Amino acid sequence: MFKNIVLDVGGILFDDSQKNIEKLLNKNCRWIYKNAYGNSFKECLLGKKTVQEHIESLSKLESFQDMRYILNKENLEKSYPLIKENFKYIKGLKKIGYKLYLLANITEDSYNYINNIISIDTFFDGGIYSYQEHLIKPNPKIYKILIDKYNLNKEETIFFDDKEENVAAANNIGIKAFVFNSIDDIKNNL
Repeated sequence: MFKNIVLDVGGILFDDSQKNIEKLLNKNCRWIYKNAYGNSFKECLLGKKTVQEHIESLSKLESFQDMRYILNKENLEKSYPLIKENFKYIKGLKKIGYKLYLLANITEDSYNYINNIISIDTFFDGGIYSYQEHLIKPNPKIYKILIDKYNLNKEETIFFDDKEENVAAANNIGIKAFVFNSIDDIKNNL
């Protein structure tokens, strides 16, 4: 029986999708999304570079203004909105006794924004964040840090992430994990 639920943030609690950005900017954003959140953005997720430094590194690219807009911390409410229905359901899980944890590849700006919206430390029982640990999923070390820090029993822990490679990494170290496509994935696997 599961007692601990570990969640990714993007795609589950907050909408980090290309589709959301396209709706926000009212245009096809494949190129913009790929460059704004591409390989150099990983440095922000690892806590090695600020988002502002990343934005400055994009300044010579076409569509820079759009990339700056979606990455700017003042606009995260629009470019990275809370998925209210999912959060409501997850709040219900806490009320019935599940321990909730976050395991997220996020920047410091995103962490601060999320904390302002849902008060992370009050609502969740703990969390591990890439920018603090200087590791990103699917690196197995970040999962082990979560398990060790909170003394979680793997047999009692279930993990949901919207990326297959992150789910595979969790399963490989013995945490039961599932790809999240909709809230039904949590409902059907608990």
